[in-house]
Amino acid sequence: MNRYAFSTGALYPLPSEQALRLVAEAGFAHAELMPQCFWDTSEEATGSFERTKVHVSSIHYPLAMFSMLYSAHPVMSEEGRALSRDIVTMGKRLGTEFLVIHPTNQYEGEMATYIEPRIIENVHYLGALCEEASITLAMENYPVGVGQHPQTLERYVEEWQMPVMKVMVDTTEVMEGGEDPLSFIASLSQPPCHLHLSDFKEQKKHLPIGMGEIPWSDLFALLQEKEYTGYYTLEPSYRHYLSDIPTKLRRDFELLSSLV
Repeated sequence: MNRYAFSTGALYPLPSEQALRLVAEAGFAHAELMPQCFWDTSEEATGSFERTKVHVSSIHYPLAMFSMLYSAHPVMSEEGRALSRDIVTMGKRLGTEFLVIHPTNQYEGEMATYIEPRIIENVHYLGALCEEASITLAMENYPVGVGQHPQTLERYVEEWQMPVMKVMVDTTEVMEGGEDPLSFIASLSQPPCHLHLSDFKEQKKHLPIGMGEIPWSDLFALLQEKEYTGYYTLEPSYRHYLSDIPTKLRRDFELLSSLV
């Protein structure tokens, strides 16, 4: 079975169940789920996702609720931990292998004293849940800060001292940060645990693959050389998938199949 996946985040604002069905109909055996609302992490929703028959290989911590994970407010962070429990419970039931998060902000002075500790606790709490569920916590690169360069991202992950946390790579975010995806991946001491694949051209990010500047054949050859074993997850912007969705998904599946 192929290891090609497509992010439901690219099919916003469709309901997640409908998005998963469209992904499956296009030929993808796997999908990355981007929950768009609290219902998307419920037991009822999980059952509906199971019935689509597409494997939810990864879950992106909901962008709409990111502030709950990275909050120092005592009540909000407790609610965030409840959300983390729901996400990991769903992931375990769906056979999910990766949960994607972003780097925290870099705090200094009083912010480091009064704000950062609780946020660090929140991420450690999520990591413990993932470890118990055998889900890798995938730390994505970012165009600024600690996630901008391969060495700083690896050092950042090492400093967490969480074996469950691994480095992942988003090709568009690499380009936006002024790096080259091939050089970025080649510089990592280990292959990335997970990938977000989208193109980049003239400062336009999250383009469908093949519509930008990234040399995909070379990138996939490098990943094979690095013995990458994860999923090839397409994560373009929803702006490109507001119409003719089945046709565009099939185009993406066929292009990815021809390259990997």
